[in-house]
Order: sequence, then C-alpha cells, then structure tokens
Amino acid sequence: MKGIRMRIGLALMLVTLLAALVLAGCGGSSGGGSSSSTESAAGGVSKADLAKYEQELAKLWKGTYTEPQGPAFKPPSGKNVWVISTGQSIETAQNASAAMEEAGGKLGWSVHVFDGKFESSRELSGIQQAIAAGAEGIVLLYIDCAPVKAGLEQAKAAGIAVAGIESKDCNPSLETNVKFAQNQSWEEWSRGWGRGMMAWVIAKTHGEAKVIVAEETDLAVTREVNVGWEEQVKKCPTCEIVANTKFVGTEFGPPLQQKIEQALNSNPDANGFIPAYDAVMTSGGAAAAIRASGRLPEMAVMGGEGSVPGIEQIYDESGMKACIGIPTAQTGWEAIAVLARAFAGLKPGDGNSGVGWQICEKGHNLPPKGETYQPPLNYVPVYEKMWGLK
Repeated sequence: MKGIRMRIGLALMLVTLLAALVLAGCGGSSGGGSSSSTESAAGGVSKADLAKYEQELAKLWKGTYTEPQGPAFKPPSGKNVWVISTGQSIETAQNASAAMEEAGGKLGWSVHVFDGKFESSRELSGIQQAIAAGAEGIVLLYIDCAPVKAGLEQAKAAGIAVAGIESKDCNPSLETNVKFAQNQSWEEWSRGWGRGMMAWVIAKTHGEAKVIVAEETDLAVTREVNVGWEEQVKKCPTCEIVANTKFVGTEFGPPLQQKIEQALNSNPDANGFIPAYDAVMTSGGAAAAIRASGRLPEMAVMGGEGSVPGIEQIYDESGMKACIGIPTAQTGWEAIAVLARAFAGLKPGDGNSGVGWQICEKGHNLPPKGETYQPPLNYVPVYEKMWGLK
C-alpha cells in the first residue's frame, strides 16, 4: 500500500508540473507577443524606432545641399564694404570673412573686416566707424540687430545696404539675411541643423540618448539651434536632454569648461554631448572637460560645423566624433551676392546660398586632417557665372 501511495503521489506531481508548463506557454502566447514592429531592439527601444533613427542618419550622410540660386547680372565695381564680425577668434567667422574678402575682391570691391570681439558695444562702434568711412555696404556676421539697432538705423538713413549672416532682424526690417537651401530662412535652417545634431546622437545611442547640451544664449541663432535639439529629442520617447549648459560668448575658456565639468559630474548617466558649435569643443574647453571625466569613449559627442581643430578631434578621437558640416565661406559668398543685388537695383533677398546640412564622421564625408569640412559641390564657379566673371 505504501508503494502504491508513492506512485500516486509522483503521478499527481507530474500532472501538476505539466499543467503549470501548459499555462506558462499559454500565458507567453497571449501576453502581447512581440512582432517585428514592436520587438525591443535595445533596452526599451523598438526595432521600428531604431530603424527610423538609422534612416534619418542615412539621409544626413547624403546631405541636403543645392547649388546657390539667384539672378544673373553684372555687379557694379568699386564698392566699399565693411564686415562687422561677432568675433574673429572663432574659425567660422574667420572663414566667412576671408570668403567675403575673396568674393569682394573678384568684383573689384574694398572689403574691411572689423572684429567685434563678442562685445555688443564694440560691434555698434564698428558699424558707426563703417558709416564714417563711407561704407556703401555692411555685413553683420553672427550679430543680431537689436543690440546694434541705433547703428543700423543710421546706416539706413545713409542709404547703406546691410546684409546679415545668421542675424536676427529688427521689426521693421533693417537688413537682408542670407538664405539657405530651399530658400530657408536662417531660423528654419538653424532649427534643422539642431535637429540633425540630435538625430546623430539618438542614432549612435540606439535610441536611448541622455544628452548634455551647451547653448549660447546671447545669440538668436544658437537659441534657434536649441529649439531644434528640443524638437528632435521629443520624437524619441526613450531619449532626454539631461542638462543644458547655458553660456555667453565671453565665457569661452575656463568658465565654460567649468560649467561643462559640473554638468558631467551632476549627470553620470549622460551618454551624449552636443555643443552650440565647434569652438565650444576646441577653445571652449568642452573636449578637455569630457576627457577629464574619463567618459569620452562611451559618449556620443557631436560637433558643430566642421572646423580644422574640430576635424582633428574626430581623427584623434580626442573630443567631438562627428560634425554637421557648414561651409561658412559659402554663406560669405552669398552675403556678397545680397549686397551686389542691392547695388544693382535688384531685390537683395532674391537668392539663396544653397547651404544645407550634412553629417561628417569617420567613414562619411570626413575631409582630410588639417582641412575644414567641404560641401558636396563647388559653389564658387556658380557665383562667378552668376556675376558674368566666367
């Protein structure tokens, strides 16, 4: 009898075990089974979302550049033009200024570059000096209208044409801004540039980006770029901006580096970093701060426009790992085109630079070390043909 009871007990245990297995199997098949569109690819990110981020990155590798657009005409020669630069210590301003000197020289113009050194009072003084020197055209290079409005009103009263590169105009208007590919305003283009930067970080972190950004708050253009960052990160439900390190241009160097170090220390889970532009990574101290944290290898560090020192960081793996290239020289040529159209009696805003966005990184669109980012087309002959120089 004892043996029979043992066999019955074992049988009951087997039946119970089989029932549990069957129930577990049923539960697995009815509890929201994953399909190709919802299956998790990395952490909480779906394969569909991950594919979307990778497709966005592929588009940015291809780029959105077009040829410069504008009417064909013969610009007048002998013009006196002043470029008022926000600060010649950054490569973007240097390249744009040099391009305006080159383009103006081809038209027989005298082009004088004034260094505003990131000080609004000095930038205003530069405009007033240009007026006193008999300037017929002025270019505002990364300078907004509001801080120098008094000078621009004097320029307008004197009949001086004013072009702006990434410059927020006043209302009523006191300048004509350079346009970008597909006739985008600088505001539209700047937000798109920011979206592209964030898209790269999202793709590189497989849709789990926790990003520290560094926003310059004393320029309208960099505030617009921040809008683009925020717009893009909202499209990724598993991503977030964990810190915004706000700064002004005069904080370049140790003060900015210290702010970034604090953001890194306060956010040990951050896996991405985006600066307002390359100089934040180079002379601004961001790369040094990230290296000092010991987290550079694990972070997706986006750069800006693709300056020579920024490109060197990509090659050396010492800071930024990608750029979203801007040939600032090309916007300089278009600023000269804006003034040329004004001098010729044409609509000054009737054209665009063709500048779009394009990601550069190892394996994609990266220029040789020692060179700045280059656009996917040669724009200089287009302007020369437009102006009847060829």
